[in-house]
Amino acid sequence: MQLNLIELGLAVIYYLPAFMANGSGPLVRNGTPIDGGRVTWDGRRVLGDGKTYEGLILALTYGTTVGVVISSFLGSEWILISFLESVGAMLGDMLGAFIKRRLSIPRGGRAIGLDQLDFILGSTVLGYAGGLRVSLIQFLFICLFAFVMHLGTNFLAYRLKIKSVPW
Repeated sequence: MQLNLIELGLAVIYYLPAFMANGSGPLVRNGTPIDGGRVTWDGRRVLGDGKTYEGLILALTYGTTVGVVISSFLGSEWILISFLESVGAMLGDMLGAFIKRRLSIPRGGRAIGLDQLDFILGSTVLGYAGGLRVSLIQFLFICLFAFVMHLGTNFLAYRLKIKSVPW
């Protein structure tokens, strides 16, 4: 397997809907929690206040809109792929929040790896169901890219007072 910069660039384009969906959530300040305030067997919230219906709708809208633009270049199937990637990104993010609550990590608490990759794994699974096809090299590159971008964009969001913590 040879490193091909065009393939790596395409991987970024393929995952733009997931990145857009995942990055749009913090734009919702006060929303209706998806878990409705419910707790699990351990007495902790299912997801917490950070996962809201409004954030979910915004994420799906942003991610799918990016897919509509991508479909102009790569074909109409990208509308469905981008929607599924966006749903997968949000489900992956919610699974990450669920795991963090079980580990007693509070909202905004740091969980290296989980914070950066939960949405990529979710978007890949559902994206594949819709027709997303990436090589192992592209997937591994996107994982590294997501890790670095997550750290950088969260620090920027913190500096712009969009997030309360820099991670």
